[in-house]
Amino acid sequence: CRRAYSPMAKDYLDAIAEAHSLARLCDGDVWLLAEDIPQCDFFFASVWLRAFVNNLEHICGRYYSKILAVFRNGDMKFYYGEKDCLALAQFLVAKLREDPAFGKAINDNIRKHAGLLEEGANMIPEDLSRASNAELSSLLKSHWEAHTRLYEWGWLPNATDMFHPEFTELLKGILRGKAAGSEARVNEWFVALTAPGEKSEEALQHDDFLSLAARLDARGLRKAFAAEDAAKIMGALDSATLAEMHSFAGKYAPVSALWLGEPFTARHYVEELQNFFKSGKNANAELKRGEDELQERRALKGRLECELNLDAKACALFGVFAEFMVTKFYRRYRQLRALHALRRVFGEVSRRFGVTPLEARCLMVEEYEKLLEGRLDAGVLRERSGFCVLYAEESRAVVFTGAEARLLEEGAHRAVDENVTELKGQCASLGKAVGRVRIVNGPADMAGFKAGEVLVAIATNPNVVTAMKRAAAIVTEQGGVTSHAAIVARELGVPCVIGTKVATRVLRDGELVEVDATHGVVRRLDAQAPH
Repeated sequence: CRRAYSPMAKDYLDAIAEAHSLARLCDGDVWLLAEDIPQCDFFFASVWLRAFVNNLEHICGRYYSKILAVFRNGDMKFYYGEKDCLALAQFLVAKLREDPAFGKAINDNIRKHAGLLEEGANMIPEDLSRASNAELSSLLKSHWEAHTRLYEWGWLPNATDMFHPEFTELLKGILRGKAAGSEARVNEWFVALTAPGEKSEEALQHDDFLSLAARLDARGLRKAFAAEDAAKIMGALDSATLAEMHSFAGKYAPVSALWLGEPFTARHYVEELQNFFKSGKNANAELKRGEDELQERRALKGRLECELNLDAKACALFGVFAEFMVTKFYRRYRQLRALHALRRVFGEVSRRFGVTPLEARCLMVEEYEKLLEGRLDAGVLRERSGFCVLYAEESRAVVFTGAEARLLEEGAHRAVDENVTELKGQCASLGKAVGRVRIVNGPADMAGFKAGEVLVAIATNPNVVTAMKRAAAIVTEQGGVTSHAAIVARELGVPCVIGTKVATRVLRDGELVEVDATHGVVRRLDAQAPH
């Protein structure tokens, strides 16, 4: 990290490290941007960021040496040491290569601890106005403990492939010796062999939507959704159907809201049904098609395992990777439900201390105990909500503001060449498409998204699936082959390139691109594209 600083700044950084007893801050390992997450709150991030440097070792035998996270008005970027991140990925993949049963243990424990996290969140009372400060502190501590236990296992799939594609390369290495030099064939086999044998939570939600559409269609309501205005449609629905729409929206509110956002309302799903019925599709036929495609993927995977003469260990490794795709969504949906329940606690903190809901989320768990015991001034919340930096290494976590925070942020930033004509990433879903770029990092960016546009994002989340369904192709900066974008793109059959590192910072809305996902390449076609 020192290479990015002036000599004077280096001295200042050394002084910061010494003052806070931070042994790793100036270890020479340059920062690697891991994730850029819009609208991600400080408390949630502090749970897993600190788990990375404290809690992974007793599960897998190693942990990250250091992390740095920059928070600005609710948005977050976090960084690893570049060499450190690669070393952990290589270490984990070596463990999996030696014993695929370790992968099964990861998946089993993700399901177990995600379920326990959600169970605990379901016990948070709806009304906390009469809860004591000690009770609020206890609720936060219980959540933190359960969430930390989940991250001891839940982050390991990401660590194997998200930042350095070590697991993907291990599996592709098995296939390259059988592909006669064709990388396109390797990618085709890889996609087929890593296809999950069950539906993700995202696919199950889509099935739930199709079932809703089928029920409405069976009641003769298809025509009711032909009106141009969603409000008019809602006004025309009978009370039972309207209640059904509100129930559906409520069921998936935590998922659509993500960390800090507002959940989709019933009107959003009315508009989705409106678009679905206008397409002329039949919901029952779509449900059957989804089941048929799942069976076809299972059959193709079985045939390839035989045709390629894969041994039992190789088959087990491909199976572990495939289940990582399923358990990642399993974890995420239950996290979002738990975090949505936790909003009640932060809402009460906000009310009692006269701070905004965002400000109420800007402490680490032990700091809430101090705040609620009267040993910490609420001004800390206000100071951090606009801009702060969290640095953590083993047994140490420090929050910086002001000049120190700006210095740390400066050293983590890397410039991007905006004049590149070709971006390279990983093949997440096969195919090729040409279309105009539309950058979509959240629901606000989806307005007017046209069928056939190329959706470009830092990373995708459940709240932008509406646009993903209309996209000709999907391109992301971040994520591995088990990322949200990769999994949804496969389920939709949409070409997808992930992990380009720079897509949203290089590509511009409206420019023409070719996405050759089978080869993991995005080409800029407009002559004026480079800037």
